Amino acid sequence: MTNFSAVDIARLDRAYSTPQIVDQRRRFRAVVAASPGEAGLDVGCGAGHLACELAREVAPDGRIVAIDRSPESVDASKARAVKEELADAIDVQVGDATALEFPDETFDFVVAVQVYSFVPNVARAMEEAARVLRKGGRLLVLESDWDMCIWKSRDPVFTRRMISARAETQFAHAYLPRDLHKLFRAAGLTVGDVQTFSIVETRYDPSSYGASVIGITRDSALKHGVPAPDVSAWEQDLRSRTAEGEWFFCLDRFVFTGTK
Repeated sequence: MTNFSAVDIARLDRAYSTPQIVDQRRRFRAVVAASPGEAGLDVGCGAGHLACELAREVAPDGRIVAIDRSPESVDASKARAVKEELADAIDVQVGDATALEFPDETFDFVVAVQVYSFVPNVARAMEEAARVLRKGGRLLVLESDWDMCIWKSRDPVFTRRMISARAETQFAHAYLPRDLHKLFRAAGLTVGDVQTFSIVETRYDPSSYGASVIGITRDSALKHGVPAPDVSAWEQDLRSRTAEGEWFFCLDRFVFTGTK
């Protein structure tokens, strides 16, 4: 599993504060349908955005436990909880998705957003999530299939190469939604609702999600061995698309719900 650095967390914080991802969390929380008094587990909490929002929804008597393998993520989530006056409602700790340190049947729901794609033994992680769910509890997983990522560019073939380089460099399972229904069933969960969330942008905005992941894709491609001049030209092309009608970005994400 990827262990994010402080630099990575800062970049995640910026990306997850974009209007597109704020709206994605709103839609995701509607699917979670957290109720006051429930206990929830956020696996791979990142910078703590979702954990804080869920904590408000289970208040006043509920509680959210948030775990991440990265100590930097844990520190960032704790700081956010303090800033948002939610420290008493969220327990943030270092944890491993494949070895959850909680008793059986502890939580009403478990959420994992853009997390399992980084976990090599994703089957084990989902078995652990199922184990800590109470009878009737629900596991909700949001993941991307990176074949479904699009930027309008001067060279669409090279853009596919850039996206593929990121997929192969950054993720353990870059196309995970294709297998989630099988993994849910193998973990003993009943697959219920499946939805798609589309992020669509038609105007260049440096603070948008599509713009924020250009740099991540660039860095991954360079690590993958894509020639630096070609990568630079690709990035310059995308960032120059400020005229009306010149920018287009789309990413389809999938939300699977399983019940125990």
